[in-house]
Amino acid sequence: MEPNIINRDQHPVSRTQMSLEVLKVLYRLHGTGHLAYLCGGGVRDLLLGREIDDYDVATDAEPKRLKEVFGNCRLVGRRFRIAHIIFSGGKIIEVSTFRRQGDEDDLGENQTNSLLIKRDNTFGSPADDAFRRDFTINALYYNIADFSIIDYVGGREDLRSQLIRSIGDPDIRFQEDPIRILRGIRLAAALGFEVEESTWEAMKRQRHHILECAVSRIREEIMKILRRQASHVGFQLLIRAGILEILFPQLEESRLPPSERKTIAEESILQHLAALEDLRVRDTELSDSVLLATLTAVPAKELLETLPPDQDVGKSLHEYLEANFKPLAFPRIVRSRVHLLHLALRHMLAEQRRKRRRSLRRSPIFVDALKLLEIHCLATNQQWSVLRRWQNPPVQGKKRRAKTRVLKSKRNS
Repeated sequence: MEPNIINRDQHPVSRTQMSLEVLKVLYRLHGTGHLAYLCGGGVRDLLLGREIDDYDVATDAEPKRLKEVFGNCRLVGRRFRIAHIIFSGGKIIEVSTFRRQGDEDDLGENQTNSLLIKRDNTFGSPADDAFRRDFTINALYYNIADFSIIDYVGGREDLRSQLIRSIGDPDIRFQEDPIRILRGIRLAAALGFEVEESTWEAMKRQRHHILECAVSRIREEIMKILRRQASHVGFQLLIRAGILEILFPQLEESRLPPSERKTIAEESILQHLAALEDLRVRDTELSDSVLLATLTAVPAKELLETLPPDQDVGKSLHEYLEANFKPLAFPRIVRSRVHLLHLALRHMLAEQRRKRRRSLRRSPIFVDALKLLEIHCLATNQQWSVLRRWQNPPVQGKKRRAKTRVLKSKRNS
């Protein structure tokens, strides 16, 4: 298929927007007679005028040849060898050979009725490489030879229309790799784009296939949505598509009577995730533990408030969090820290005695607990006085006693 070639005078991408390292890689490949394309999200973001620090390069040079061309090359990967070109300071430019999607015959004896891709390691042409990608806006190439944009799939037009559109039949593409569903939702949230209608309907139809993927890939996509701006938009899309209830079946359970119930996800989780944006505006660094504690803040608080007096608070909270996070193999240290943050928030809101307040201030989780308390206040617009008390450091006990002794001695004299 002949691509649409967008000449240099028809697009805004400039080499001045690119890092010196990626330009060195592109020019070295071009100078040794190989095709050298900047590809994927880098081209997309450059066309949108967004700053990027992650560059991917595609070429017709095979991995062994890349080792010959670059002395600072390290090959990684098992199924498909990718070259990491390593520069001083630890900067890495990833270079991959054009590849095509594996045919059914490539599966050999392991062939099944499932469309899930198990092998994707066959070299191909630039067109093959474009059509195996997930969404049209991620299948654009910048050619260092003439500074043109190469578009096989209509990605430039979808960028202008602000659409997330699957390449090919979306039902088939999402069965081949269901992680594409989460990736599409993440892109829509991060870029503020709409999901094209047939792509959106296929996401909803094929959502149950997501659990066929490795839990590490699912977990990473969820964390990418949480770590980036507009995380509440991403989770709103997960809710609308019916995906949140598949990934976190315990998250939306509410202990309120059905007559009073609105889904926690719609009414409360999104409010708390939206509060994260206020902290991000101030460049506040948010740990994964704070992000996951925010995600579960309302149901965890509701759980603790409705426990019978004789029930073990710590054990009940632990069981609830494990039910949500263990299936996706979130690290144990992160799960433990989320558990402690919920207990700390409960303690901070309860305004317990001064001695225990001093103990929490000395805890290594106090900074994160304070952030979680601020998120709670932003989301509910309540208990600001509690936040101010915890934000203001207390007068040290020894200083108070010394001041009292001085006043007493002055009175006595």
